[in-house]
Amino acid sequence: MKADTAITKLTRTIASTSTLKLAGMHVVDVFYTPLEERFERITRLARRALNVPVAAITCISTDRQWFKSVAGWAVTELPVSHSLCPLTLEDNRICVINDTQADSRTAEHPLVVNRPNFRFYAGYPLQESSGLAVGTLCVFDTKPREFTEEQLCTLHDLGEIARHELLTNQLSDAQSELISKLGAARREALFDPLTRIWNRRGAGALLRSSLQKAQADDSDISVCLLDVDNFKEINDTHGHQAGDQVLRKLAAMLVSSVRTDDIICRYGGDEFLLILPQTSATDASQIAERARRTVSESPVQIREATVKASVSIGLAARHRGTEVTLDELLKQIDDALMACKREGRNQIRLAS
Repeated sequence: MKADTAITKLTRTIASTSTLKLAGMHVVDVFYTPLEERFERITRLARRALNVPVAAITCISTDRQWFKSVAGWAVTELPVSHSLCPLTLEDNRICVINDTQADSRTAEHPLVVNRPNFRFYAGYPLQESSGLAVGTLCVFDTKPREFTEEQLCTLHDLGEIARHELLTNQLSDAQSELISKLGAARREALFDPLTRIWNRRGAGALLRSSLQKAQADDSDISVCLLDVDNFKEINDTHGHQAGDQVLRKLAAMLVSSVRTDDIICRYGGDEFLLILPQTSATDASQIAERARRTVSESPVQIREATVKASVSIGLAARHRGTEVTLDELLKQIDDALMACKREGRNQIRLAS
């Protein structure tokens, strides 16, 4: 059966079940959501355990495939017609294609005949509670290969872990509220496709709602503004594509350094905003230090070189029993960041 036939069947299946919910959320609510370390960890592990260059956790809507996490491939979403995963979702079981060029279903597929020229594919269907497959854990290789029984068991086990995580919402209250309130099209405008986290507009909405909640509950909240040190030099030396790669890697590092309820946003070209609900300045300083150290101790490997990066961090907090406006908080973290950079970069400065 041709791949386009599988896509047609898949489209019919999804269209007829569009009201199904995934752990209280519509399936499309997974689209345009930020990086989460629990998913990044699974795809990293899949690459290592299965010895493949690319691993991904994906979700499928009527016409699009969203990459909730992807390791080894710079992609955020694809049209369903350009995806290999419909073959997995159609059968709703593990699908392995040892040589895509030798399989009539995939020999002329865009991902096979064009870059990245995948020659091997294996996918595990991620089923919601009714048994409907709504996504995949999938792996790719650029050369033909065969999976052993042990590797198939590993794919199955990792797929079950990914399925469990997909059915469990662990985002912060502010992010969950934003996702549930806005459709995928409106969320797309708040999402940065390069770093796969919230953009400046998303940051503004999330910071505003988080600060309002903190003041209503009279709870602590801390905010950090992180700036990549000497980023212009990275671009000038290695080129803008390398600079983009550095930003993607730094975003992933920051996500891995913070807690589940914390919010990471790309606030500017080389600036990131970190929102820490219910967090004192003292605790926020420890989290910020962990993020700073992670970046400075993790050089980014790009094709032609290894890039050492660091970040300067300005931090401000709203403490219990005090009042602060959004503009005041933003000015405090901006002033703290400027002071930090004047004093030598690669450090943290708490607003006075």
